[in-house]
Formats: sequence, structure tokens, C-alpha cells
Amino acid sequence: MRRVFGLSLASILICSGLAIAQDGEPTPTPPADPTQPGQAAPATPEVERSPEEVARRARLVARVGEVRITVGDVEDAINEQSPFVRVRYRDPQALREFVDGMVRFELLARAAERAGLDDDPEVVHATKQNAVQQLIRRDFDERITVDAIPQADVQAYYDAHPEEFNSPELRRAAHIRVATREEAERLMAEARAADTRAFRELARERSTDPETRLRGGDLRYFDDQGRPRNQRDPQVDEGLARASFALENIGDTAGEPVQVGEEWSIVRLTGRRPAEHRTIEQAAPTIRLRLWRQNRQGGIEDFVAQLRRDAHLENVDYDLLRNIHLDEPAREDEGNEERGGVVSVPMNEAPAHPTEVEAPQAE
Repeated sequence: MRRVFGLSLASILICSGLAIAQDGEPTPTPPADPTQPGQAAPATPEVERSPEEVARRARLVARVGEVRITVGDVEDAINEQSPFVRVRYRDPQALREFVDGMVRFELLARAAERAGLDDDPEVVHATKQNAVQQLIRRDFDERITVDAIPQADVQAYYDAHPEEFNSPELRRAAHIRVATREEAERLMAEARAADTRAFRELARERSTDPETRLRGGDLRYFDDQGRPRNQRDPQVDEGLARASFALENIGDTAGEPVQVGEEWSIVRLTGRRPAEHRTIEQAAPTIRLRLWRQNRQGGIEDFVAQLRRDAHLENVDYDLLRNIHLDEPAREDEGNEERGGVVSVPMNEAPAHPTEVEAPQAE
């Protein structure tokens, strides 16, 4: 726990902006994020070392009160750094400065403990957080690695999700919709002569399409059936899709107005993306990482569920959350002055790619 408290204090001191090292001195490195693969391997356990190696690593470099800094401690601290950083400690002076930094940190940790900061809520929370991170890293991240995901599982995911690895050719277009064909024909010459920015301005001024007018007539990307690339976007009219796919070059404008329901549109091609196919070899690293994350999260959820059962945890009374008060944020129309008071938050209310060719999209 002393080690975990030290890591917690290091993070807090760094976040508080306390300069505990001079220029060139090493500073404590916060714990790595255990949610990502590729964490540094843990130090080799003592049982795997020869007696001579154990004795060498146990030699005392410095003592700060009851804390011993050994040769092994220094080695482990340096080996936690990236290979690029480790190289600098081949220099004896840099190595001395690193050890001085370790001593300085332990002195500050002792001062913090004497000041009672080991009981400070922020330190206690950070200690728990570091302990949880180490538990997750030890019991999940180091037991099942990304490379351990079977190839059969990768192949099964690839076969079950073809839409993720195959996409048709996509086009992007902008249009100006007006009420009649006659009006569209009168506007056609001006639209064809306009550059991208002018075409967008013309759409903002003249288009009757409420969905696209404010964004300059932009229909975004869609396939030859009008299906949008982004599922949150609406379906594009099939006539507009056909007209867009009939155009060859970015910036080309259809020679005739396109009927859309009872109205008519002038269509311009603004972007294109070729069809894409990713082989299993190309997709495997992404799939393997995704499956590893799913397995890891599933393992953690099962572990927590077992902990809940073992702890005989009673049901959480979520109804009491209705009584929680949150500080009301200052409103912009009242300036930047802080406002007092609290506001109740009812529980039933919520607060409000591949290679592509595209014309510049003016804002």
C-alpha cells in the first residue's frame, strides 16, 4: 500500500503543479492507463532470479526514513520508462540525477504523511484508483493479451460483419431545390457558372429544402441507391442519386433539373469515394483489438457481479437521487458572474476515411 500511496501522491503533486524537480531531473511518471493494450511487462518476480541476482538487486542505494531504495528499485523505475527515455540513463550523471529525483520524491512523500495528507479524501481516492488499476492490469490485461485472440474468432467476426469491411462507391452532392422546372431552368446558368462557395450561397438563398438549405444544399455522402453513409442522415432521393452518379468530375453540374416529388433540383457533384474492400489480413488487427476489449470488459463485468454477490450488496435506492442538488451554472445572458443557489434535477428529464476526392467545402 505504501507503493500505491506513493503513486497516488505523485499524481496529485504533478496535477497540482508542484515543481519537485529542477531542469533535467526526472519526475515521477503517473501510472499508465490500463485500458489500453501494450502495457509494460511487470518486473521479473524474485523467484525467477538466481541468489546472486537477488543479492545484487537488494543492495541499498539510499534510505529515506524507513523507505529503502535498492538497486532493484532503481532498475525497475527506469525500465518502466520508454526505450527512448531509458537510453539517457547510460550516462552516469543522468543516472545520479534520476536517483536524486527518487530521493526527493520520498522526502516529499514523508512530509505529506507527516502533514496527515495520507488521510486526505483526494489522496485516499487516488490510492483506491491506483489499486483498482493495478488489479485490472494484473488480473485481466496481463492474463489475456490481444495476440491471444484465436484466429477462428477473428474470422467469425469478419464473416458476420461484411458491412464493416466492404463499402460501395459513394458520392457527395449539393443541390438547390425550387418549386418549378421553369424556375430551375432560369437558375441553371447562374448555378453552373458558380464556384463551390457561390453555389452553396445560392442554395442558402434560393433552395426550398429545409433539410439541406442551411448547410448550402449539402446532401453528404450516399451510394447509388441514395442510402446515406451516416445512418443518422436521411435517405437521398433516388433521382438525385442517379444524377450524381452520372456526373464524372468534381464540380460538374447536371445539365437538366432533377424532379424531386413535385419540386425540381439543380445537382452538383462535390465529392466521391471509391468502393473499398478490406481483406481479412488487413482487418485482423482491428478485429483482434475489438474482440480483446469485448472479452476484457465482459470479464470485468462478471468479476464485479461476483463481488456484488459476495458482498450481499443491497439494492441501490435510486429514488433517493431525486433529492440530489447540483449547483446551477451561470447563464450567459447574466454575464460571467457566479450565481448561488441550487437546482433539483428530476430523474425523468435529460439535458438538452479511405482515399477520397472532394471539392473544398466553404463554411
